[in-house]
Amino acid sequence: MRFHAYIGPSMWLSYDNFASWQASLDLKLIFINVKCGILAFIVCLTDQTGPTIHKGSTLMDKAALAIADKCRNCALRIDDKLICAQMSPGELVELSAHSMPTNVDRKQPVAARLLDRNPIIAIIEGVIGLQHVLKDGRRSIAALYWRGDIVDLRRQGGRDTGTLVALTPARICSLSVDTYDKLVRENPDVQAVTWDNMREQIHFAADHSVDLGKKSAPERLAAYIFECRRRQMGGEVCETVDLALRRSDIADYMGLQPETVSRGLKELERRGLISLKGRSRVIIRDEPTLRQLANGAPEKAPAS
Repeated sequence: MRFHAYIGPSMWLSYDNFASWQASLDLKLIFINVKCGILAFIVCLTDQTGPTIHKGSTLMDKAALAIADKCRNCALRIDDKLICAQMSPGELVELSAHSMPTNVDRKQPVAARLLDRNPIIAIIEGVIGLQHVLKDGRRSIAALYWRGDIVDLRRQGGRDTGTLVALTPARICSLSVDTYDKLVRENPDVQAVTWDNMREQIHFAADHSVDLGKKSAPERLAAYIFECRRRQMGGEVCETVDLALRRSDIADYMGLQPETVSRGLKELERRGLISLKGRSRVIIRDEPTLRQLANGAPEKAPAS
């Protein structure tokens, strides 16, 4: 058996002439989207008994390739900062065989049967909230999960970890615990992305606890605007920010009443800090002052 790899136009990595083999041998073309973005064609040349498929290698048969098709246009694989973009083709096929992409409508919980089987969730698109409902019906959203976030809901000592609810139309992927743990353990790039995401979630949780514990309503809303920008833009500076959630969901996340959210946003607009574009978008007009407000610093008195 001999292997020939094609990378780019007229670039064959081979010590035999491809045309001479084509007439007499079976060919198996496998298209693999390589991490660096180059499309590689791996050609397996065999005798008439057919190609041998090596488990764990970049050679995959058509059935394995079909499994990977569901990952082809997934944001988790396309975005080079996210978890699946760090995997080799073989690892991607292995994960694909033990994962389940699912669409979740707004206000719908992630199915318990899905979490019972695969309690690790990766957010492909949309916003998912970790919701707690008190006995008297009051609702609190303890955390927000955005595209690329990994949510590990494995229970610790039987504790109730809350309910995952879609706050926008969302698409998620439930991951096999064994396969996920194996990839994190064996692939340093997957491990680095996973740990970076977990650290980011811890930082957001710490900031959010300060927002709820010490900040006024305008300060909380200013902080929420910057959180949305950071989660959506990955730290890039952009004046236009999508608030993502409805007023009632923002209220449950920020520990406010929906009316307070509406009045607070209008007050920020009146003060020239933002402009409202419809109900879901704001334009930051005075970032230094808005940032100061979000950080809980006293505002400077207007010049006389």
